[in-house]
Parts: sequence; C-alpha cells; structure tokens
Amino acid sequence: MTITYVLMQNLRRNPLRSALTAVAFALPMAVFVAAISFVVALGRIARENERQLRLGVHHKVSIINMLPEGMRRKIEAIDPNRERMVAVCGMRWFGGRVPGTPNTLQSLAADADTFRIIYSNLALSDEEAAQWQRERRAAVVGRGTAERYGWRLGDRVVLESTIPPYLSLEFRIVKIMSDPAQATFFFFRRDYLEESLREKGIDSPRCNIFWVKCRSAAAMRSLQKDIDALFANSPDETKSEDENALVAGFTQAAGDIPGLMRAMAVVVVFVVALVAGNTMMMSFRERTRELAVFKAIGFQSRRIFVIVLAESLMLSMIGAVAGIVPTAVVLAVFPTRALSYTPISALEVSPVAVAGSLAIALAVGLAAGFWPAYQAMRLRTADALRKVA
Repeated sequence: MTITYVLMQNLRRNPLRSALTAVAFALPMAVFVAAISFVVALGRIARENERQLRLGVHHKVSIINMLPEGMRRKIEAIDPNRERMVAVCGMRWFGGRVPGTPNTLQSLAADADTFRIIYSNLALSDEEAAQWQRERRAAVVGRGTAERYGWRLGDRVVLESTIPPYLSLEFRIVKIMSDPAQATFFFFRRDYLEESLREKGIDSPRCNIFWVKCRSAAAMRSLQKDIDALFANSPDETKSEDENALVAGFTQAAGDIPGLMRAMAVVVVFVVALVAGNTMMMSFRERTRELAVFKAIGFQSRRIFVIVLAESLMLSMIGAVAGIVPTAVVLAVFPTRALSYTPISALEVSPVAVAGSLAIALAVGLAAGFWPAYQAMRLRTADALRKVA
C-alpha cells in the first residue's frame, strides 16, 4: 500500500468536504494573486516612469490651475545649451468622451514639435512621426482605449469635451500605443485645440503641465529646484515633480491602494491558515482509529507522520492551483487594458504572485499538518483503538 494510494483514498473518503476545502483555499489564493499582481504592476509602471526621466511642472496650487504657454520658453532658457534637459512639452487637459458614452478619456493636447521626444518610450516610427507632424488632427491612442471602442489605425473618431466650451473635435488615429502604462491615454496636437478655442472666441494659450525630459537623475533634481525658484513669488508659482511623484499623488487621492492590497494579502494568508488547520484537525480526529489500525498492521510511526503531513500539503497545493489557474485565465481573457485606471489596465498575473501563493500554500500545508502528523506519530495503538471502540 503506497502513500499515494492512501492519500487518494482519503480525498475520496469525503469528496464534498475535500471540494469545499479546496474552494476555501482557492478563493483567498485568487485574491492574493490578484492583489500582489496589482502591486507588481504599480511597481513596473513606477520603474518605467523612473527610467524616462520626465519632470512635470504644474501650478503650485493645483494641476487644474493652468499656466501661460510662454512659460515653456522660460523653462527652456534655464538650460540654453541643453546640458541638463532634452526638451519641454506643454500639455492641456481636454477631458473628451466618445459621443453617447458617459466615460471621460484621459485625453491631452500636447505640443506637436516635442511630443515624440518627451514620450520616446512610445517608439513612434519615422512614418508615424511624419503623420503626427503633417496631420493637424492626428491622434496617438492607447491600446486599451482603442480596444474598448474598436478603433484601428487610420480611423476618424470624434470626442466631445466635458469642460467648457464643450468642443466637439474630430481626430485621425496615427498611432496605437502598446505601452501598458499609456494604455488608457489619448494624445493629440495642442495647436489644433488652441485653434478650435480661438474659433469659439477663447484666445489664451495655456497648459496644465509642462513635461521636461531630463538627461539624468541628477539633472532632474537640479532642474526641479531651478524651475521652481524661477517662478517663485509670481502669479504662476510652480511645483515640479518627477513622474512617479505626480502619479503617486493621483493614486493616493483614492487611498493607499498598494497598502490596501498588501493588507488584503496578509488577511488572505491568515484565512488560509485557519482553513487548513481546522480541516487537518478534523481529519485527524475522524481517522484516529484508521491510523491506529495502520500502526497495528505494521506501519512505522515515521510513515504515519508522512501520510498525515502529505495530505495537508496536497490539499493546500490543490487549493492554491485551483485559485491561481482561474485568476490567470480571467486576467488573460478579460480586456483589462480597456479599463480607465492605468495600473489595472496594465494588470496581468505576475510570476512573483504565483510563486508567492505556492510558497504560502506550502508553508500553510506544513504548518497545518505538522501538529496532527506529530500526534498521529505518537499515537498509541491500544489506547486509540480502545478510545473509539
């Protein structure tokens, strides 16, 4: 009689309880995998932003307060020889939405001449860059947004602004961005927006933010101080932040999401440990006589210990796999890129989360099964048979 045979028989002894135990493992482990994958996605986006060396310059009070277009020239004049900065690009929030839909897109009007330099990670080809420069209505769209609305390269689309004066503008898609961090963005030329505003009688070119592409992290820190010092005590005081700090500000406005995800993961581990411990103790109590019989027919105490511990490990690993696989399938099939929140749009099952869940299942299985296995190993055959007779 092999250990594998004994384990399979124990699973079939009470199939309903075995199934419910696996489900009780699977649900928390699915939550754990999703939560840790989300935190990993945030970290991946943060590392990518850090590599891009982009410095965001906005109004000190709020990014909603707009700055004059002419500030770009003043920022560029800080480093005329371009020893610290590569380029400056002004952007203005458009807040467009597809007609007949309620969701506002992350639509931004950008300076046409420096957009490709600032967002070099988007890898615009020479032809795409030429179309961007040539076509006044050119638009660069994130893959998530394109998939959400069924847009393709060359399509003409219309967005309605959700802020005064509520413009309705037509665009032609010249690039669909594959970068997960930009999956929900919609970029177009700011000169097109300013021309449309002038037609409505609004002739005040302004920007919500100026992005400064820096040559190094040290250059970014020095430019951050110099830019804010330049506009200090003026009507348009600025606050310069690296891209990670700026994104973190928006993320924290909705709460400490990474901290919440980590706390959820800790709770999951605690719940799984309780489930495993309770199941194994119940199983040991029900099988006391059976284990005593095993000893009576010659099973060594060490082998009894291995059987009980292996059962705990098997249940925990089955439950972990039952949680990981459906989560991976859901995230692979469900179009998360179409969701409006950038970290979620970049969400995919992380190998770190999978390895962590398997390690937790292994640790919980060992911890939950060790005490029942130890009790089974020390079980006195005569006393056990007499107790349950």
